[in-house]
Amino acid sequence: EDPANPKKVLAVNPKCTHEGCDVKWSAGEKKYECPCHGADFAADGKVLKGPASKALATYPAKIVGDRILVKV
Repeated sequence: EDPANPKKVLAVNPKCTHEGCDVKWSAGEKKYECPCHGADFAADGKVLKGPASKALATYPAKIVGDRILVKV
């Protein structure tokens, strides 16, 4: 879900921009967390806490029927 528009979806690359670890979504805190070095990212991929300084990559996405299509 896109935090700027709840009627849209947002595709986020799950690779941390610090050293490439896979980030995990924390539904309770509504953020992505990197288990390797503690970086946090907002739902739209923006950095909330370092050591990462670059946002997660995002891709255009849309809902078509019961599927989510992502353009990479």
